[in-house]
Amino acid sequence: MKHALSLLAALAALNAGAADLSFSGQAVNHNDKIVIDFQVAAGSSITLWTDSWQSGLNFDPQLFVARGDAIVLSDNDGGSLVNAGAGFFDAGLQFTATTAGSYRLVLNASSNDALGTALSQGFTYDADAPIRLADWNQPGYDINANDQKGGFWRVNLSGVETAAVVPEPAGWALMLPGLLALALAARRQR
Repeated sequence: MKHALSLLAALAALNAGAADLSFSGQAVNHNDKIVIDFQVAAGSSITLWTDSWQSGLNFDPQLFVARGDAIVLSDNDGGSLVNAGAGFFDAGLQFTATTAGSYRLVLNASSNDALGTALSQGFTYDADAPIRLADWNQPGYDINANDQKGGFWRVNLSGVETAAVVPEPAGWALMLPGLLALALAARRQR
């Protein structure tokens, strides 16, 4: 279901013009990464933020922005709010695009830090066996407050030309039989 919703969001975003876009879904494990590719025009003022922490009902998110493989911006929350709708532990980034082009946004749980300055170097929890968010004590959680066990995420992009969620490899594996069936049905109709 998660992958189907991501695919629908991605398809809906393909025809979006310079606008404000929002994507949401459910993360399941502590090392899940949500990846969104987006394009910008030169000189665009870009704002990216999460509003999914919701006072501790969900995991503490962090954001990374890369151009090609190089990570150019990151935010591991810390109260750096860029939008009034975000909570204290939500993440947010603002920048002006000096040139037009493609960027990649990675949203994951806080403390799943990048292992270097390139996306290809991976993240802290990549080699871990997946732990369900409902069972994971995220570093920095407050046992006396909400326990950050939810998997809901939402990320907002303002000032981008287009954006699309990149399905996980497991999502492609689930979608491939359906796409093949559609292709065969179309071929039979011809």
